[in-house]
Amino acid sequence: MTAVPGEISHTSPPIILLGASNLTRDFPLILRLLQSSLKSPLDIYTAMGHGRSYGNWSRVLYRGLPGITRCELWDAFPPALSGNPTPRALLTDIGNDLIYGQSAETILGWVEHCIQQLREHQTQITITLLPEASLERLSSLRFELTRRLFFPNNPASLADLKSKVRDLNQSLTALADQDQISVVSAPQEWYGFDPIHYRYSQRVSLWKTILSHWDLPELNGMAARNHWFDSFYAITKLTPATRRRWGKIMNKTQPVRILNEGTRISVF
Repeated sequence: MTAVPGEISHTSPPIILLGASNLTRDFPLILRLLQSSLKSPLDIYTAMGHGRSYGNWSRVLYRGLPGITRCELWDAFPPALSGNPTPRALLTDIGNDLIYGQSAETILGWVEHCIQQLREHQTQITITLLPEASLERLSSLRFELTRRLFFPNNPASLADLKSKVRDLNQSLTALADQDQISVVSAPQEWYGFDPIHYRYSQRVSLWKTILSHWDLPELNGMAARNHWFDSFYAITKLTPATRRRWGKIMNKTQPVRILNEGTRISVF
């Protein structure tokens, strides 16, 4: 079900956020940072969700989501118009598909497909790299326990995973040579015991670092409070346009939420 564009006045650039668990968990924080830096109302289009794949359907427990390249965001996004602010896009959590057994080449193709779609709207793009430094600290025992528990159908070894992460990071870094694309590294201090999810204490500073590539006004001087309820609310209340629930396809009209000041949030 495609979202129907409203009569919102674009005083701020449209924002496109693509990712998986880190984006989903921290979406309320990202929203506060954007609201504090840009003029309201905002128009936010996001494809996110725990375990989200860039190319294939993915499932967590009883909930399934389409691959980001296949979702309806690309039909819902308004056409580029002369004089409108330049849209901003973030592609993050790209490494999920490696855990599902996909090759670095396949994942890169999905990312390049997203970039091609975004370029049609003259979008300024930021990409976060995979946590290569963090994964270097991961022991074989921890990796094997996690793989057997959550991804038993993926026979990849830790050495294979690290090699794919290096290859994919190199390919993503090469994209920085293209116009309007920024690539952000993932330093080790962003992660704790969990090698792929951001450390809670680092969330505010790291998201400021990532969003600073969009040259947002007043971003560096802002503070943002943390609250556990915000994350819970984001996960359970922002229903995507298309999902599978217990195997049944379900649809939700977008935008799923219009905030008091007019900000529209569409989830795909």
